[in-house]
Amino acid sequence: MTRPVVVVVYSEGAATPLELAADADGFELVFAAPVGRMRPGLRELLETIGHVVDLTDEEAGIAALAARSPAGIVSFSDRDLPLTARVARRLGLTYHSEDAVAAATDKFEQRRRLRDAGLRVPRFAVIDRPEQVVAALTEVGTPAVLKPTRGAASWHVYRVDGPEDALRCATEAFAHGFAERFVLEEMLIGSPDGAGPGFGDYVSAELLFWRGTVAYQVVNGRLPLVEPFRERGFVMPAPLSRADQDEVCRQAAAACLALGLRDGWMDVELKLTAEGPVVIEVNGRLGGYVAMLLYRSCGVEAVRLAFDVAAGREPVDPGRPHHSVSFGYQILPPVGDWRLASWGDLGGLAAEHPEIRSVVLQVDPGEPVDWRAGSEGTLGVVEGVAERTEAVMAAVQAVEKAVAEQVVFSPM
Repeated sequence: MTRPVVVVVYSEGAATPLELAADADGFELVFAAPVGRMRPGLRELLETIGHVVDLTDEEAGIAALAARSPAGIVSFSDRDLPLTARVARRLGLTYHSEDAVAAATDKFEQRRRLRDAGLRVPRFAVIDRPEQVVAALTEVGTPAVLKPTRGAASWHVYRVDGPEDALRCATEAFAHGFAERFVLEEMLIGSPDGAGPGFGDYVSAELLFWRGTVAYQVVNGRLPLVEPFRERGFVMPAPLSRADQDEVCRQAAAACLALGLRDGWMDVELKLTAEGPVVIEVNGRLGGYVAMLLYRSCGVEAVRLAFDVAAGREPVDPGRPHHSVSFGYQILPPVGDWRLASWGDLGGLAAEHPEIRSVVLQVDPGEPVDWRAGSEGTLGVVEGVAERTEAVMAAVQAVEKAVAEQVVFSPM
């Protein structure tokens, strides 16, 4: 039987090459991207999983893809969504429209559309020059958050508490060329007991859509943010009541449909406020670490389901209860100009704690580190699984203690 061809527009994102390979059985994968922009060795790695088509010359690349008669197309990275939408339109494949992608990847446009659809959103304003930020702050109020209109992984996000603060942050952001346009928005105040002790005041809903209907949903818990707004980790499933989970997913699904997102995985972040969950951000792709978290917590193969939807197969709700609680912890650098001096004995954590399955250290001692890069500045990742949330949180505390005591940074 002929395997359906699925085009994967790929650079780096929420699905690793290992996860793609593990869930590729039954599909023929064709990776498409401007090859010159790939990190060294990535093309060779992807060629062990499937075929690679270079989209440096987009016309020639699309012609090469068309010759393979693909059944579907998918992407796992925010930065790849616009290219994926263009390729899908040219090949006549079901995917997010270019208009929906524009809304999903531009924070100002996204908030405008959500507001117009009747969803609660924080007050917001867009700025194109640093000097506009003080007037915008008068409209938005304090505390506020300054972030690029296009960006992901908490990349170059600032907290603003007053006019002088706003002007300083905006001047720095524009001067360093982080982005050409920023959005200033009200900083939502989360409910301190929203998800329980040790958890952050926000969650994400991971939704799998099929033709505008949610086929699968789960709420992903978050650890408290690291200054200023960096994601520290994930715990799946989130320790919310069934009613709260349902309301989170309802709001998230409404936000996706308001933007025109109707097929595939969506990752929607929501703040847990005293008035109920409020959408912070909608991402038109699988959430980071979600494939690993879902598989370890309940055996769901998220990447395979993404391929099914892309190929036009209605996904079957796995219907499996969460038999375990999984977590991913990101080791982040402190604020300031530092370089990593030593990891200490951090790599031995897995031997000391049975809940910890892996410790992956991504930066070598001596390398500079950058807090402004948000989650993209992650230095290492600790992953694990346990039967109960309490055991997971104990493992997280052990990781935090070890990082604080053993990891050493030196000034640049």
